Amino acid sequence: MRETLHVLFIDSYDSFTYNLVRLIEQQNIGDNTSIKIITIHNDTITTKQELIQYAKIFDAIVVGPGPGNPINGTNDIGVISSLFCDELQDVPILGVCLGFQALCFYHGAKIEELKTIKHGQVYPITIKSDNDELFKGIPSHFKSTRYHSLHVTNITPQIVPLATTTDENGELLMAARIKDKPWYGVQYHPESCSSEFGEFLISNFLSLAIKNNKTLGRTNWRNESKWASQSNPELASKSMFKALEKKIDRSTIYDKKSIIQSKEEEEEDLITMNQYNVTKDPQFTFKLCDKIRDHKFIMASSSVSKNRGEWSIIALPNENSKVFTHYNDLNKTTIHKWQDKYVTSKIMQERLHQELKNEKVQGIDVISEDKSQFWTTIGEFMKSHLIPTARMDLPFIGGLVGILGYEMGSFVKNNKCDETVDLTLKPDAKLVFIENTILINHETGELYTISLKDNFPHNITALLDKEHSLDEVQNTILPWERELPKDINYEIMMPEKKDYTTAFNKCQEYMHKGDSYEICLTTQTKVIPSEWISPWRIFQTLIQRNPAPFSNFFQFQDIIDDKNPVVLLSTSPERFLKWNKDTCELRPIKGTVKKTEDMTLEKATSILKTPKEFGENLMILDLIRNDLYELLPDVRVEEFMSVEEYATVYQLVSVIKAYGLNESKYSGIDILKHSLPPGSMTGAPKKITVELLQEDIEKGLNKDIYSSNRGIYSGISGYWSVNGNGDWSVNIRCMYSYNNGKTWQLGAGGAITVLSTLEGELEEMYTKLETGLQIFT
Repeated sequence: MRETLHVLFIDSYDSFTYNLVRLIEQQNIGDNTSIKIITIHNDTITTKQELIQYAKIFDAIVVGPGPGNPINGTNDIGVISSLFCDELQDVPILGVCLGFQALCFYHGAKIEELKTIKHGQVYPITIKSDNDELFKGIPSHFKSTRYHSLHVTNITPQIVPLATTTDENGELLMAARIKDKPWYGVQYHPESCSSEFGEFLISNFLSLAIKNNKTLGRTNWRNESKWASQSNPELASKSMFKALEKKIDRSTIYDKKSIIQSKEEEEEDLITMNQYNVTKDPQFTFKLCDKIRDHKFIMASSSVSKNRGEWSIIALPNENSKVFTHYNDLNKTTIHKWQDKYVTSKIMQERLHQELKNEKVQGIDVISEDKSQFWTTIGEFMKSHLIPTARMDLPFIGGLVGILGYEMGSFVKNNKCDETVDLTLKPDAKLVFIENTILINHETGELYTISLKDNFPHNITALLDKEHSLDEVQNTILPWERELPKDINYEIMMPEKKDYTTAFNKCQEYMHKGDSYEICLTTQTKVIPSEWISPWRIFQTLIQRNPAPFSNFFQFQDIIDDKNPVVLLSTSPERFLKWNKDTCELRPIKGTVKKTEDMTLEKATSILKTPKEFGENLMILDLIRNDLYELLPDVRVEEFMSVEEYATVYQLVSVIKAYGLNESKYSGIDILKHSLPPGSMTGAPKKITVELLQEDIEKGLNKDIYSSNRGIYSGISGYWSVNGNGDWSVNIRCMYSYNNGKTWQLGAGGAITVLSTLEGELEEMYTKLETGLQIFT
């Protein structure tokens, strides 16, 4: 009979939790034993007695890493402060990082701040005990990743040292067990992709747990629970397991199984597609756009590289295009059709500001909902439009395109601080459903016109079908200026160095206290032209001065009389998330070197592989693995810190890919929602770092920008296609406007670690800012 090893994992809202959870699940501890892990947060259970009752039904407990300090008790570590008690002395426990520090602290040790902090650094670990079973099969010297500001000192007789490391701080305890108890702990992170023999450590602990439980007869403990039914204790235990599993919401946005096949086939029958042969030059996209007077969204490649920038998309909204707009601070969503004659700016503002009633207003729906419910709204809408049988080899054949701002991400709170700002002018999400698309493959020179409803614009078809017209477009020199008009001046309001210094110092304070490993500190600059220049004209100059794989032009002229449409002009180098039927891919960028005459790829590589830059990238890489692992079991690092060359900078890039989406209950949009905001724009651990940035660090930094919201910057832009594909880039190296370009905002920032210097981070921030600001100066 197959047995199940039940493991309780206590998470302290860390960003590496599910790397460790999956590492535990992946262990083979015998043909007749499977592993079942239930994860809870450290505040899921609030009382010691409740913890004891639940803990007794588990075969082992793992206390994961996280921010905070055990000396602060429940304020920092929640119910973990009650875990190491006599009532649970026979339950096998493994503590990692914070869990290790708590284990030692509650056995008399002290927790002190390291003089030289180690975040994302790989160090040699030396095993001190040759015969301890926790390190069975592991060499006496191996390497593992460290993420800690604090360390254990004043080791008491109850604490048996098992492993150490040595650095500028001296010899430091890296592993220990508690005498006469099945309690173990490690300071390092065995789950990191740069750690060696992590699977051996976990497998050894699980074997020790099984051995301990058999010796002590712990299998009877489940029957002793106060909730256990005398008639069927096993059934009672299962009920308790299910109750705990529901404590963390991992529900899907929509049910993939409920898509009606007959509807899919009906939708597919209406799709029309034509193919043309064109030049492979990516500038062709922009030449063609110059000839198209229709409203358009452009997701184009102005720089083609391997695995990015192969396709350009021109999305053409029409009168059937539904527009979904969400306002976090109002907790409202509006839905209307593109340039509906019944929807005016006045009606929109009136409907958003009034209390919602049941009466309908022609042309517009206003829904009272928070951002979590907004995901459900767009999920239910797309569910009825998805056509899984359509061509999957084409990235986009129609569907939702648009932007999702930073505040659409998890852990970011509504933050209405400035009562003078009209929130209806600052949406947090805008998505438009597209029926008609021009798709261009720059690797093969193929152009497709695609219509979901057989209504592709005749004027564009005529342009493409007309004899010699395509040749004229291809052979024409792109008539765009590299400079903006010289007779226009620009007022540029940048953050002051003293404010940045204050924010930088706060980052260092939080990291030294152990609250965060890495903090992405961002600034925003406002640009006010003396005369209005059309966003399309500015985009023309921007993409020539800073070509990039993800060059986006979004001008949301969805309300017919709107004088202040939202605009995003992006030349982003960073893909956030791409998915197809079975896989998800993320390409985080961390580490930037400015391109100069004497800066070569070789020199940039040596700079970007220093401990500081390596640590930045490793932390975000491990964070992204965690975000994917929570929903999908098969996550792989496909590229480990490659140096990529762009028009103005060199960047350190990693590629993380998850497999098995098709067999999962989740869809790509679930992964997208779950992973926002982008880890490369927050830091780690994500939850507490997002809160620190919003509530303190960045609050006084960007005085010229509304409150401490980041808005469109640090969010994402891209598409969700009806064939099931999706591709979203991070809104960096971009500029955006809430008033059609009367004023522009440009964001720039970088990851602050304990190895960062103020001057170094300022230089990196200005390097990134210059990619967009250069066109105004």
